[in-house]
Amino acid sequence: MRILILGATGLLGSHIARALAADGHAVTGAGRELDFTVLATAAAWAPHLAGMDAVVNCVGVFRAREPDGYERVHHTAPAALFEACERMGLRRVIHVSALGSGARAATAYWRSKGAGEDALRGHDLDYTIVQPSLVYGADGASSRLFLALATMPAVALPEARGALVQPVHVDDLAAAVAALLRPEHGGIRELAAVGPRALAIGEYLADLRRGMRAGTALTLKLPMALAGLAARLAALHPASPLTPDALAMLDAGGAGANTADPAGMAALLGRPPRDPATFAAPADKPRAVLAWTLPLARVSLAALWLWTAWVSWFGWPHNDSLAWLAACGVPAALRVPALLGASALDAAIGCALLPRPRRWLWPLQLCLVGGYTAAMTLCLPEFWLHPFGPLSKNIPLLALMLVLWRLHDERN
Repeated sequence: MRILILGATGLLGSHIARALAADGHAVTGAGRELDFTVLATAAAWAPHLAGMDAVVNCVGVFRAREPDGYERVHHTAPAALFEACERMGLRRVIHVSALGSGARAATAYWRSKGAGEDALRGHDLDYTIVQPSLVYGADGASSRLFLALATMPAVALPEARGALVQPVHVDDLAAAVAALLRPEHGGIRELAAVGPRALAIGEYLADLRRGMRAGTALTLKLPMALAGLAARLAALHPASPLTPDALAMLDAGGAGANTADPAGMAALLGRPPRDPATFAAPADKPRAVLAWTLPLARVSLAALWLWTAWVSWFGWPHNDSLAWLAACGVPAALRVPALLGASALDAAIGCALLPRPRRWLWPLQLCLVGGYTAAMTLCLPEFWLHPFGPLSKNIPLLALMLVLWRLHDERN
């Protein structure tokens, strides 16, 4: 069949596209180039549907950037799509929604997903609504978060009221969608795409931890009030999957919103879905560890530069600092400006490290710390013998800066 996949550049869409191509289908993908402010009518969808035999809609946004973002992407545009399919006689539609969706659901995300489902049910189409639970895919934002949490030596988890999740592997989800497009599986109206068992978040993390061989961890219970505050703070980062809505969806798991009978998936796949204990592997561990240790290292360096700036100008006696500058051969007229300039430069570097630092900031730090170390080695070598190690501590600092430089994402 000729199949149009909407959301083909996302985690679900890309895996589904590969599964359908492996089944011999001619796949056409559409992703971020789709403008849902335009695709609000059946006529606007018609050119995209021409010549297609089936449509798989994987489009979704977990965090809407505009007030009407959820409604537009999950309801208005899909409703127009379904109307266009009916008008053009394109009967086979697979609509990937979300487990827990409905008009009275806990979050706007779920409610808009439910509205999209209702719109599809109102059309004379051969449709299947796929409702995934928490999806695991090594490149998915939520999965990267869980993998990172699973490698931490201690983690505080929300004290949700008996909340359960039922993670499904993205490969199983893709295989299920591919199976739905085979003639023998026609007539399935709804599919709860879930894994084989429901488990608490702590149990899920333990499965991932064992898979990565990440050792044991201390698990603490975080009261929901504090968890809500943490979610609001995390949501300040535009790419964070941890938001108040995500916390509300987790909490709704106590009422069964995130779990379902896996029998439908098992029947469709011809086997039980993959168990969460098999999701992660030791090869996932380095990336998961770096996901939280790199920001920690960067913020630690920023704090060091800012503290050094404050101590240099406000905390340490100026006479001592000026005497050191004199020992390094700085002319008397330039000592105060040099001290002030060095303090200001330290502060500027510390501030620049807090947001997304530019790549050139790392070699700049290497040059500065290396220069400070060389100057003091020549002029004040006694600091190498100081019991607090003011110069020897620069060696691991230089190594850390070098590592962060080479690991720096070029896109920054």
